[in-house]
This record gives sequence, C-alpha cells and structure tokens, in this order.
Amino acid sequence: MNSFCATLLILCSMFIGGFDFEYKNQDEFVRGVTECTQLYNSYLPPYQRAYIVVSVAQAGLESDWGKSRFAQLGNNFYGLIQPDITEPHITALGNKNIHVKKYGRKCESVADYINLLNGGSQFLEYRKIRMEEIVSGKSNLIKVINSLSGFAIDPAYTKKVKRTVQYLMREYPEIFPVSLGV
Repeated sequence: MNSFCATLLILCSMFIGGFDFEYKNQDEFVRGVTECTQLYNSYLPPYQRAYIVVSVAQAGLESDWGKSRFAQLGNNFYGLIQPDITEPHITALGNKNIHVKKYGRKCESVADYINLLNGGSQFLEYRKIRMEEIVSGKSNLIKVINSLSGFAIDPAYTKKVKRTVQYLMREYPEIFPVSLGV
C-alpha cells in the first residue's frame, strides 16, 4: 500500500506540485485546503479518499488555521513528523527530538496526510470504516472521526475534530453543505 501511495504521489506530483495556494486569512486557508484535498482525492479510488471536511478540520486544528510556525515555515498543516532528519524538516522549539516535515508546497502536506491515512498502521480502523462505507453506500462521519484518535496524543482530539467539523459546516455551508450527523 505504501509503495502504491508513493508511486501515486510521484505520478500526481506534476499536478499537485504545480498547484499551490496563498492565504491571508482563515477563509482563504479553508478554501485552499479544500481545493488541495479535492485535487488529491480525484486521483484516488473512492475507498482511499479523505473526507474533505475532516481534512480541513484537522488542518485547521493542527496548524491554527495556517498560522502555526510549522505551517508558516514548512507548509505543514497536520504536524506530520519527519523521521529522517536528512530530509527537509523543522525542529520543534520545545523539544529538539521532534522534527516535522517541511514541504515545498501546501498541497504536498495535504497529499502526505491522505497517504498517512491510507498507509499508517494506526489507521487500520479508519480504512476498514471507509471500505464499509463504499460497500454499503452509507457514510458514518462520527465513526470515521472516532477512528482518528491515533492522530494525536490529546485524549480529547476526536471531540475537537467533531466540533471543528460542526463549525465548518455551519460557517461554510457553500463548501460543506451536507450535515453528516456530527
């Protein structure tokens, strides 16, 4: 699976790598992350696509709507870790042992996030739920969000994601028009 995602990322890099966005405020950040998620999803089979509203919610939470140091210096909206310090990275200020990935373009962060969901061992339940949704034709956003508890060490993380999804649906109904029972 990881090699498939890596190959797909290479094949799509001319499109994703060529697409970037600028933002000066939260609205532009939301729209930019939405477009990146839609773009990368369009190259994936349905069972590997990320929920756009969840992608935006997590990016908003993890990067303070694009204002965090990691977002500003490294286009890293999800706090994705860089285990190989020979690769581009940013070291955390409070802990010199924590390194996050540094991306050349913002959409690369979104693509890497989706690849992590599709390949990370901590997201097996997430992938199982997404496959069940494809087979049944029914979405269960609550189950999907609950399966993301391994994304952060904060025990209240999934509750925060749910609140952020609710916020996005309320504030951006033209982008996220469907209430998914959050």
